[in-house]
Amino acid sequence: MSGTATAPHPAGPRVDHVNSPSRTAWLVWGLGALCYCAALFHRASLGVAAPEALHRFAIGPAVLSLFSALQLGIYLVLQVPSGLLADRLGPRKVITGGMVALAAGSAVFAVSGSIVGGIVGRVLIGFGDAFMFTNVLRLAAHWFPPHRFGRVAAITGLAGGLGQVVSTLPLGLALHGLGWVPTFTGAAVLTAALAAAAGLAIRDRPARAAVSDEPAPEPERIAHTLRHVCAQRGTKHSFWVHFVLMAQFVAVTTLWGGPWLTESQGHGQAEVGSLLLISVVGFIAGSWFAGQFISGRPVRRDRFTLGLSCAVVAVWALLVGWPGVLPMPLLVVALVVIGLGGGAAMLAFDGARMANAEHRSGTATGVVNMGGFSASVLIQLLVGVVLQLVSSLPSAQAYRWAFAPVLVLVAVGTVAQWWLRDRRCAG
Repeated sequence: MSGTATAPHPAGPRVDHVNSPSRTAWLVWGLGALCYCAALFHRASLGVAAPEALHRFAIGPAVLSLFSALQLGIYLVLQVPSGLLADRLGPRKVITGGMVALAAGSAVFAVSGSIVGGIVGRVLIGFGDAFMFTNVLRLAAHWFPPHRFGRVAAITGLAGGLGQVVSTLPLGLALHGLGWVPTFTGAAVLTAALAAAAGLAIRDRPARAAVSDEPAPEPERIAHTLRHVCAQRGTKHSFWVHFVLMAQFVAVTTLWGGPWLTESQGHGQAEVGSLLLISVVGFIAGSWFAGQFISGRPVRRDRFTLGLSCAVVAVWALLVGWPGVLPMPLLVVALVVIGLGGGAAMLAFDGARMANAEHRSGTATGVVNMGGFSASVLIQLLVGVVLQLVSSLPSAQAYRWAFAPVLVLVAVGTVAQWWLRDRRCAG
């Protein structure tokens, strides 16, 4: 396949973990995945806490969108540095530092009642979150053979889905039962404990993998690495897969899902967590299905992601075009498809891994991850601005206008996927 053949690995003999991952491999990766689970909880927590945040910080929807956009903007800007650090410093140091930043951000967000404090907390959360996923996948690239990478990446997505499950109904119950400060302070304490565990237990690679009769390859220049990664068709195609499938899921679960369901769809605050949980369950199902039946199969992967992207476009066309409140069956179907898309976005990293050499896998992951989160930042800002401009309209109509930019972005990304598909595979 053009641009998708697995590149050669760095010099060195094969070790036992390549053919049969050990229990240690699963434990090391598992701790990294648990850290990613915590990161997803913090990333998505504002989606359920948004109505309380509006009152706590005395802000409107445009400023609330700034909270999330800055958080995701920091995440986005740091994706390429995150991949480069994963390739150079190793996952243990980077994951540990990211978890410390997440704990600090949650603590600041817990105790602050000012706009500045809230923004600082979300920026710290975005900073810590930026280093999680890339480095957990780097652990997978070090500890597992290439043919298992796609499946491990999908299971990593499942771990993130569990974090989002906790950020829906359980977080909503904690906010109502314990209050703002105890909920987010407790999250900060648990995250700090995970940071300590990561620093003590994670190992960058199997000890035997470092033993080689041949010299290690010279480190590449950053510009050379980026140029080589971005030149691959598989990298560019995967960028747009992530752009479409992840961005729209993030739009719903990290910020606008809660306000849309309450203000536009007329559901009570107690129902919001349960409804968002439907989308998160879809995310988990999409991750599982992608890992079991799609990953590692380039032709099937390209066709599946294009078909699912078309379904996502249809769902957002429905949300924009439907006049009034969606019937519950349609709403559930829409939330499920949005979640399935988010889970299947993990296939973008399978494509990027197959298109690039193992020693560039962190950088390739960072570049592809920019796809979904560049679109996410645009969505957060555009939806907030449009809502502010049409604030005189009824809520149902206002959100239809506000979601129009989402429809445009996912449609553009789907066309880009179709254009960059491997035509030999498509035929």
